[in-house]
Amino acid sequence: MAMQLRYSQNAKRGAALVEFSMVLPIIMLLFYGMIELSRVLLLQHSVDTAAYEGARCAIVPGAKSVEATECAKQLLSAGHLKSATIKVEPEIITEDTALITVRVELPIKENAWLTPFWFKRGSVVSQVSLLTERPAVVQLSGLPELLQKTNTLTSSLGL
Repeated sequence: MAMQLRYSQNAKRGAALVEFSMVLPIIMLLFYGMIELSRVLLLQHSVDTAAYEGARCAIVPGAKSVEATECAKQLLSAGHLKSATIKVEPEIITEDTALITVRVELPIKENAWLTPFWFKRGSVVSQVSLLTERPAVVQLSGLPELLQKTNTLTSSLGL
């Protein structure tokens, strides 16, 4: 009787070990997937913030596009993000410039934590357009372009 009880307990332990060894790879895959998805969302948030802050640096009177680029680069480097492409439109900001657009693109592969092979060609992109802090006449001249960019965005999203 004692032999049967001991055999039954060992069989249960063995079955639990086999079940655990079958489920462990799936659990680990889900765990790594959640970490990488969280990293991509963090990258998207960082790129959004860098584009917005870059545009904010450029909308003040007397600002240059280089200042917007440097502001965005500084935020990205604070997050240890590398290989970002930053584009400011227009390249030359004058007193008649009504709209500033900053576009930041960051490759996921070079900024992934665990498994960069999942994102070989992907990148996160953010584009922010802001009206400049100029006299009302200049700001109003930028509204049609801003509305056009907004309409283009909503139509590309299918809204």
